[in-house]
Amino acid sequence: MVVVCSEWIPAIRKVDQKTAVCAIGDVHGCADLLEEMHARLAHELGLISPGAAHCIHLGDLIDRGPESLRALRLAMQGIPGATNHTIIGNHEHRLLQLLAAPDTRIMERWLANGGREFFEELCVDPTAGWQKRVSEILGSHVIQWLRSLPQKLLHGRLLYVHAGIDVTVPVEQQSAATLAWIREPWLSSVGPYENDVAVIHGHTAVCNVALDNQHRINLDTGACETGVLSALLIHGSRMKLFQTRN
Repeated sequence: MVVVCSEWIPAIRKVDQKTAVCAIGDVHGCADLLEEMHARLAHELGLISPGAAHCIHLGDLIDRGPESLRALRLAMQGIPGATNHTIIGNHEHRLLQLLAAPDTRIMERWLANGGREFFEELCVDPTAGWQKRVSEILGSHVIQWLRSLPQKLLHGRLLYVHAGIDVTVPVEQQSAATLAWIREPWLSSVGPYENDVAVIHGHTAVCNVALDNQHRINLDTGACETGVLSALLIHGSRMKLFQTRN
């Protein structure tokens, strides 16, 4: 396991000088990468000693990778000493949707896009009746936690979402589907966005995190496929990129 980080550069948007906010991209069952990222961010927070620290997981903790359950538990625990948040991703949304209302067509799409690995980890047959067994394995506390997750978090002029936004709709009127699922035309948008917010998101894997964009940063570096998990730490008027790599 290797951890790399960039130099401090000017933040995409400033936060209070005594505040640090870190955001972690899509994990997709790569719990080892998340555990190492938590440890590295905790170490960095110890070095800079902010008055307040926040850690935001951008969603898609589950599916595709080998350890969805441990990734969920790590996110629930968060980083010691920080206020920890998790935004619901489209994969968590799909799990909750199918637990509540089985749908064969949607189930087939889920299995083809990472859900099969989730069921293999749980040793559950994804046919009729799987909901009871999965609910038992996850436990009511995890399911309730998943149901409680927000779709977005606004910290000053930093907007944290899983997928992105519809730039034609006010931030407060964004639909749950948009925040968790959107790709285009969002990915082709150039900003600026409402109230000059900068959007920190994941959902669509990129080879490299572009820190020079003045209006949005995508932290999904395809952890399951590339072995790279990315996180962004903003402290006052500066920011730094962290990556844990297998």
